[in-house]
Amino acid sequence: MESRKPALKDYYAALGVSPDAPSTEIKKAYRLLAQQHHPDRVSAGDDNELGVALARQYAVERMVELNEAYAVVSDKKKRAAYDQLRTAPSKPAAPAEPVSTTWEMPAEPTATPAVTPSNPVLDKTVSQDFLQKLKTMIAQGGATANLKEEPEKPWLWSFQGKTWGGNYSVSLRLCPTLNPNVARESVSQVQTMVSKRRSSWKSNFFLFVLAFQSLSEGETVLKVLRAFCNSEDNSSRRNLVNIVVLDLNHRRSVLCGKRATDAAIGPVLAALAIS
Repeated sequence: MESRKPALKDYYAALGVSPDAPSTEIKKAYRLLAQQHHPDRVSAGDDNELGVALARQYAVERMVELNEAYAVVSDKKKRAAYDQLRTAPSKPAAPAEPVSTTWEMPAEPTATPAVTPSNPVLDKTVSQDFLQKLKTMIAQGGATANLKEEPEKPWLWSFQGKTWGGNYSVSLRLCPTLNPNVARESVSQVQTMVSKRRSSWKSNFFLFVLAFQSLSEGETVLKVLRAFCNSEDNSSRRNLVNIVVLDLNHRRSVLCGKRATDAAIGPVLAALAIS
């Protein structure tokens, strides 16, 4: 029987570089990301509704991931061993040496503090990696609700599930820019999905995630979404609709609508950092 290759973390994807990237490019990418995601850079005075706590939690997790990846691919011997294990599935290899999970700013920081410029390609790679992880967590968390992936346009991905007394639906849409017009369009798409999937005799729970890169007129966006979710048709125990606005840059989320108390959907809300 053929042995299966153990799952490996993709250190190159974590740093947003290709596997054949030179050491100078890897170092540059690490410094950029470490400066961007270091927990000390999260403003404690930010009273944004999406929450400083979520931003700091993500920053801690992201720094651990970056330090672990950089410790391996910045070292010639460790990188060679990692690449051999990554490209040779049938050949066993010793696990990488444990690395420190403490926060570490890059050595030799720039003398003059400056705002790190955005790298669209790098941001897109990191966001895609985050959304894939989120999708996996929702699939695992939704096991009690029997969530199964069922493609549903225009949603990036969609899960549907049924139990004896419950009907569940979880979908995500990627919005490069979320503004009032996009919010109204999304509400129309949500209504279409709800009308299509709603059960006449089971308790219905619908969760829609709008993941965005940039936000315009945030207060109006939330007003539009909350008005829809809090309407009589969408806020009863029998028919509950939630829309989660997810900031991909800071991993912050806010829930629109009456929060579900169904135990089957609790782990899904937890995956979205909604406690």
